[in-house]
Amino acid sequence: MSDVAFRMTIDLNVLNHLGIKLYSSIPAVISEAVANAWDADAENVRITVSGGSITIQDDGHGMSADDLNKKFLSVGYQRRKQGHAVTPSGRRVLGRKGIGKLSLFSIADTIEVHSCRDSEKSGLILSLPGIQKSIAAAEQEYRPEPVSEDKVSVTQGTRIEIRDIRKSTANTPGPLRRRLARRFSSIGQTINGKPFNVSVNGVEISVEDREYYKKVEFLWTFGELGKSVAKATSATQVFNREAKFSGWIGTVRSSGDLVSEDGDNLNDIQIMIRGRVAQEKTLQFFGEDGLYASYVVGEIHADWLDDDEKDDVATSNRQSLIEDDERVAELRAAIQAELKHIQNKWTDLRNNAGSKEALKVPEVSDWFKTLGSDQKTKAAQMFGKINTLKLEPHEKKPLFKYSVLAFEKLKLRDSLSRIESLSDDDFAGFMRAFESHDDLEAQLYYEISKGRLDLINSFEGLTEEDALEKILQKFLFQHLWLLDPSWDRAATDPVMEAEVKKAVLNDEEFEGDYMKEIGRVDIQYRKSGGEHLIIELKRAGRICDTDELYIQVRKYQRKMDQLLAGTARSSEAYEIICLVGRDLKDWSEPHGREQSRRILKEANARVMTYQQLIGNARRAYSEFLDASKTASKIYAILDAIDASL
Repeated sequence: MSDVAFRMTIDLNVLNHLGIKLYSSIPAVISEAVANAWDADAENVRITVSGGSITIQDDGHGMSADDLNKKFLSVGYQRRKQGHAVTPSGRRVLGRKGIGKLSLFSIADTIEVHSCRDSEKSGLILSLPGIQKSIAAAEQEYRPEPVSEDKVSVTQGTRIEIRDIRKSTANTPGPLRRRLARRFSSIGQTINGKPFNVSVNGVEISVEDREYYKKVEFLWTFGELGKSVAKATSATQVFNREAKFSGWIGTVRSSGDLVSEDGDNLNDIQIMIRGRVAQEKTLQFFGEDGLYASYVVGEIHADWLDDDEKDDVATSNRQSLIEDDERVAELRAAIQAELKHIQNKWTDLRNNAGSKEALKVPEVSDWFKTLGSDQKTKAAQMFGKINTLKLEPHEKKPLFKYSVLAFEKLKLRDSLSRIESLSDDDFAGFMRAFESHDDLEAQLYYEISKGRLDLINSFEGLTEEDALEKILQKFLFQHLWLLDPSWDRAATDPVMEAEVKKAVLNDEEFEGDYMKEIGRVDIQYRKSGGEHLIIELKRAGRICDTDELYIQVRKYQRKMDQLLAGTARSSEAYEIICLVGRDLKDWSEPHGREQSRRILKEANARVMTYQQLIGNARRAYSEFLDASKTASKIYAILDAIDASL
């Protein structure tokens, strides 16, 4: 047994797992090519997306034929262990595992590489179907197709053309530019006197492409790097902190600010190593899910994680960190400590900001001064709490308004409770209490009326008769103010309602064909102001005339007279309302409307069309709003909130 020679072999099929199926998105794949350009000491990287291909060309040191064979085509080549941890210009190398170039096959079938180093040109074409063919044949190696020197298109650096892409590239340039900007903090920077510029279809990537700098409201910086970022943000307050890492963490005013132009969710803290993203979705990684976490964005730089003498802390796809590595655990503890501090501080900052935002409105500020010291504290807390809610600014306005109304009620309660201590001759004290009550009641009814008017106006868009009929049936009998604003407090008398429906609907006069003939949709009974109301809806498409309606309502009248007389309530008034979809036939005749009104009045009945109903209700509530808004002191405050916040 001692004479047996053992050896380890690697099947080409390993390529499927190491790189070919490593990524799923174009930005992640292109990031590998950009990282290689950085390691090649390139100053300029031009990315061109055209049709079904993507080209990445850099002006770095390039590769000779020997380099292509020993480095580019050598899967697992680790340049750092070959003494190349730092580039000639002093850049710290990004590549580590030597499999990133294989990721190009994650999105395409053909990769053509042209390169030139020290005037030596070389090139090759890699084919995914060719690799898969070699794998199927159990071959030990794959031989790419060479490109003759006279066809190599570069005289400096490297050009990689990705063809036969399996994903759509129609809308790639803009999103690719923005996503690369977030993956590399080194893009657009000059390090050791050497710039690193990347463009996509001729447009250079800049820090503005990250999209979140101008959305930051509060900013916590770590080290000099964080302080330099602070100058590019729109933060209203900046806090300098000391930590194991450098970078920054910010919060935005609205969680909606963290949706990018492309629909990406920017609500994330990215961990960067050597200027490249090493961990995304850090908040999820750390289990941070409090309310404040929905407003957080940031970049944490921890180059000390990547020690050339220690194991790699990154997973194979270099998009996340190995969780149980002790260095990652140390970073996690440091970041979580800062996030806990930020969470507590953020709550106070948002409370103060919410209060200040509301008090910027002069009318609100003047109103605030009328509160007692205890109520001022509570009102400020309420405004602040509203500001911390995960709502868009326009969604917070009603909450600010209702807060004012709530504190007005508290003021009124205190005012009325003091009446007991007023002397009998303190007329002015009594008047102040009652005036406060009237003003608040008027404003509350104003808000109710405004809501009703909004509902009424929404009916205008329902031009289709069937739709209008369906909506009205749903709301009308529960909200009789639609028929008449004076019926605001219409009540239901269950016993009387049952008797009315029994008398009106279950009589033999209303059976059989006649029920089909009159085309009833629904009938309801209510009582308002001591008056009995019978309301009948006709189908919107049915056209009636006065004579037909009179025959019907006269029978209702007879039944109601009998019912009221039988219960000794003959003196009580009642009214029958027929709601129709269209004008009655005879209304088009000379004096037709007036004659119809007079005839139906004899049976205690009247007719309204759906459009009349809407128009009358709108006019009534509009007139009330116009008259009351100038009379209410609170109106000016609430109107100012609508206009200013």
